[in-house]
Amino acid sequence: MPRKRLEQTRDEKVEEILAAAETRLREGGYEALSIAGIARDLGVAQNAVYWYFPSKDFLFVQALRRMLDRIVSSTPPAVTGPADQVIWFAEELQSLHRLRASLAERARSSPVLAGFANEVNGGLRGMLTNALAGHIPDEELPLAVETFIATVDGAVLEHREPEERRALLLYALERILRQPQPA
Repeated sequence: MPRKRLEQTRDEKVEEILAAAETRLREGGYEALSIAGIARDLGVAQNAVYWYFPSKDFLFVQALRRMLDRIVSSTPPAVTGPADQVIWFAEELQSLHRLRASLAERARSSPVLAGFANEVNGGLRGMLTNALAGHIPDEELPLAVETFIATVDGAVLEHREPEERRALLLYALERILRQPQPA
């Protein structure tokens, strides 16, 4: 039986919808995200979901933002330097790679997703830049950031095993961080 509006606060309803959206995204990606399916799962009318999220794209953005925020706000295990921090973060993001790929693909036709994709990509580049700053000459920093991002994406796209992926990323990052040797 559908729940009455007064039984839950707005924040509780939004939280419930986002939790259901996140479950669907983790299980089946963007394709599994369905307003009708979430409404059915929660025992509410579709209009109740649309009340808080005007489209599937808006719901996708908020659910993915929540997932990314959880990663960004979590604390890595004891790290000994920038390499450990960057590798940890890259491995955490790997769990969302399929969703990031869907975001990039759908951003081509959705202004809502295009804006969010730019925000996410800028944030990732900014965090990586901050982690590497002071360890790489300033003039090399943008290229180092793009090189590492391409390496991460390539390792994930090739479906490398976690140990192999970690070794590959560590190798690339160690080369990026290597300071020129004095003559």
